[in-house]
Amino acid sequence: MPTVIHPSAVVEPGAVIGDDCNIGPYCQIGGNVVLGAGNVLRANVVIGGHTTLGDHNEVHPFACLGTEPEDKKYRRDSITFTRIGSGNIFREFSTVNAAAKPGESTVVGSNGVFLSYSHIAHDCVIGDNVVMSCDTKLSGHVQVGSHAILNGMTGVVQFVRIGRFAFIGGMNKVIKDVLPFCIADGHPSVMRGINKVGLERNGFATSQIRSIRSAYRTLLRQNVPLRDAIALLKNEVGTGPEISEMIEFAETSVLGLARSRMVTEQA
Repeated sequence: MPTVIHPSAVVEPGAVIGDDCNIGPYCQIGGNVVLGAGNVLRANVVIGGHTTLGDHNEVHPFACLGTEPEDKKYRRDSITFTRIGSGNIFREFSTVNAAAKPGESTVVGSNGVFLSYSHIAHDCVIGDNVVMSCDTKLSGHVQVGSHAILNGMTGVVQFVRIGRFAFIGGMNKVIKDVLPFCIADGHPSVMRGINKVGLERNGFATSQIRSIRSAYRTLLRQNVPLRDAIALLKNEVGTGPEISEMIEFAETSVLGLARSRMVTEQA
C-alpha cells in the first residue's frame, strides 16, 4: 500500500520512507532518516540524525528518536547513528538519543515496548523483546539483554549491563551489573533471586530453571569473593549454556555485580 503523509508533517529532502507508512500530523523527519515498511508515526513525532528504523514500528505522540546525545563530549560536526529494529512500540514522550562518538551507534533491537517518558541515552545497546516501563531512564553506554524488563521510574547509571531475562523492580537505582535470568530490586538495586515466573512464561524447562537457581546460589549466596564463586561454578559437572552465559557475564563485569552487602565483595 502507498505511504500516507499528513500535509502538516515535514519530511526533509533525502529522507527515505518505506511502503505502507503512515506519518501523522506535525511529525518531523530529518533528511538522513531511513524508515522501513509499515511504520506508523501517530503525531508530533521527531526522528532526526542518521537514524534507521526497520519495519512496522509504532511511534506515539511527542516521541523523539535519533536526536543529539546529551553528552558534553559530543561534537555537532560529527556523524553518529541510531539503529532501531522492527516491531517496536515507543509511547508518548519516549526518547532515544544518537551515539556520542563519531561513527558509533545507539542500538535498539526488535519487538520492544518503551512506555511513556522512557529514555535511552547515547551508545546504549538494547536487545530484542525488552520492556521499559514509564519514566525509566538509561544513562549512556548501558547494555540491556533481550527479554529484560525494567519497571517504572527506574534509573540505570552509565556502563551498567543488565542480562537477558532479567527483571528490575520499580523505582530502582541500578549502579552495578545484573546477571541474566535474575530479579533485582532496591535502592541501590541488588539481586534477590532468579526470574522464575519470567523463565517459565518463556518456555524454560524445569531442569534449566533448577540449574540457573543453583548457579545463582553459587555466585551470590556463598559469601565468598566473586572470583572464587566463579571458580566453584566452573568446576561443576554438566554446565549448560545458561550457566556458561552467567559465568561469562560475571567474569566480564567491569562495574561488579549487584550483590547484597552481606556478600563478600571481590577483592
